[in-house]
Amino acid sequence: MLAVGRGPDARVAETVAGMLAVGGTAAEGLRLAAVDCDGPGVEALQWLAATAEVVRRSGAPAAAIFDGVGAGLLAQIAESDEREVALAGPRTTARVLAALPLIGLLLGAVLGVNTVSVLLGTLPGMACLVLGAGFWWLGRLWTAHLVRSAAEGSV
Repeated sequence: MLAVGRGPDARVAETVAGMLAVGGTAAEGLRLAAVDCDGPGVEALQWLAATAEVVRRSGAPAAAIFDGVGAGLLAQIAESDEREVALAGPRTTARVLAALPLIGLLLGAVLGVNTVSVLLGTLPGMACLVLGAGFWWLGRLWTAHLVRSAAEGSV
């Protein structure tokens, strides 16, 4: 009945059912579905196709093998979710730190200090502006690199 529904799961089920209807195997249907899909589920479809092929060729007990593969895929999903939750704090901190220079300028304006004229009208101010902007940009690049590395699990 899954093939009658909507969404990516139904499309996969429809593809596999269609392959089985024309005499193909479940593994072939799963591989074909993986080609038509995109996103994180593609790797799971490829694993399921490989598992279905092993079960078909070896005659191994399908339920036990698919249970093991399913448990492994669920563990990968849980790990990915945990990584996203763990990275939420550093991502938010990076955004706040990136906004601090602008907040400092606004705070100076509220206090009556004309920071813009100092930064643009004096030589030391321009030097501070250029150096500050350069360090701000380098900090953004470095923070993005750190978060990207942590997201990929290569820190």
